[in-house]
Amino acid sequence: MNPITRRRWLTDALVLAAMARALRAAETGEEAIAFADDAEFQPEVHAASPRVKCFDWRRLRDPLTPNDEFFVFHQTTAPRVDLATWQLEIGGLVERPGRFRFEDLARIAGARRDLEFTLECAGNLPRPEIMNGQVGNARWSGYRLAAVLRHCGVQPEAREAVFFGADQVRDSAGVGHGPHARSVFVPDVLDSEALLATHMNGAPLPVEHGFPLRLILPGWYGMAQIKWLTRIEFIDRRYEGAHMSRNYHTLHALPGVGGEPLILETSIGRTRLKSVVARVTRRRQERAWTYRAAGAAWGGARPIERVEVRVDQGAWQPARIDERRGRHAWLLWSIEVGALAPGRHTVVSRAIDDRGAVQPDAAEWRSGIRSAREDNSQWERAIVVPA
Repeated sequence: MNPITRRRWLTDALVLAAMARALRAAETGEEAIAFADDAEFQPEVHAASPRVKCFDWRRLRDPLTPNDEFFVFHQTTAPRVDLATWQLEIGGLVERPGRFRFEDLARIAGARRDLEFTLECAGNLPRPEIMNGQVGNARWSGYRLAAVLRHCGVQPEAREAVFFGADQVRDSAGVGHGPHARSVFVPDVLDSEALLATHMNGAPLPVEHGFPLRLILPGWYGMAQIKWLTRIEFIDRRYEGAHMSRNYHTLHALPGVGGEPLILETSIGRTRLKSVVARVTRRRQERAWTYRAAGAAWGGARPIERVEVRVDQGAWQPARIDERRGRHAWLLWSIEVGALAPGRHTVVSRAIDDRGAVQPDAAEWRSGIRSAREDNSQWERAIVVPA
């Protein structure tokens, strides 16, 4: 994370503008090949309770996802927070509890900092109506959470930090259970790059993305990134709110005695290694068409070293890394796949980290995860090449 200065913003704006022009120029003369697997997809999935909007991978052109295209997921509807009366309360097992406004956070933590981070919902998967679209990459700006917590003085007996939002948790009948909240272990926030974010891609947080303040905890799935943040409470035991004790759980299958797997149920935590094919295009060269696949890769415990692509069950081929944006942001990749005969073809990618861990295929993923969340399996796309 780097401090934001006026010169930095102006320089970055010029760089991003030039980058966008370069990306579009590189695609001049290309035409998109239609996918055969996205007929049911619409970005707007559900209006409210829960609110679900997905990113359309066919629109991937630049590293930063525009705010109006960024995916949205929340339990009910976005609360309208009055900034004139809003405060962030920090209490529980801290030496100096308090209520803080933006000017207080600036005084304690210093200038806002920025962090590029790819945020993914734990329920992101290739289901036809979602199409792996619950993910986006943004530049988040705000105050360092660790600096604010050091000011408050977290007590040694504090085990968890519970983050509360202004939105309500409701059951299927609409009955409220209190404010939406999520907890993480104290070391996971004290020893992190977490932000109390106020801005998204240079603009104040949109209402649907948590105005006026949200938690950004890089490396974690979206359920930890509490929006409309109002309170942080430090406790000496496990927090057992609705989304900790009943929802957002994962089932891991571990080797067990006698060949039977041991099913370990835990709260969902950090993102898993993943990549997707976003589009396939072709370009006319002399009398033949050549084809190119492109996409993104992100997540995992270690930095991504490379991405590989396979067409029609052929050999895995190394893709070119076009943009590497930092440890917590997705990277953009592309690959020339040569000539393709008219008809149906499949294209799939896999990410590999710097220690050799490989993004699993669907069968490998199902053997280790027994829930519908944390789906980081290879996503095989189908295309139809015209005659």
